[in-house]
Amino acid sequence: MLKGLWTVGLKVKNLEEEIKFHRQLGNEIVLDEEIPVERDVYRVVLVRMGDKYLHLAEKTVYEKFLGNPLPYGMVHLVYISDDFDRDIQMFEGAGATHIIPPLDVSAGFGERRVAFLLTPNGWVCEVAKIYRHAVPEVVVMSGVVDGSQKPSPT
Repeated sequence: MLKGLWTVGLKVKNLEEEIKFHRQLGNEIVLDEEIPVERDVYRVVLVRMGDKYLHLAEKTVYEKFLGNPLPYGMVHLVYISDDFDRDIQMFEGAGATHIIPPLDVSAGFGERRVAFLLTPNGWVCEVAKIYRHAVPEVVVMSGVVDGSQKPSPT
């Protein structure tokens, strides 16, 4: 089943300016890497912002399959799954279609199986099954993000 939202993907016009902006806000740049997918290479920056991550990129892995360029701003949500096949079937049953068939990826964030899907109303989501997680978890602690405290009850 889906365990929660892990990150929000954002398409930006100028990645260097966006990185500078987030650093000035005090957000941590966790990863800045190039990820090969098929014959293309995508530069992706992972920013830790409060209790979520932001994926920043000038182009997305799936954009060329959509037929139209994506606007700048939020372009997809990444959901973490503990039962990948069942969750993909749930998305398909709800009317989502595949943009890119499921594939295994390995990068600085770890190793995972992912699928990019287009919902009936046109927004993109990614479902990810994590095999190996290589970035720190973010947890809200009594209103403050701090790994040294115990999580506040929900």
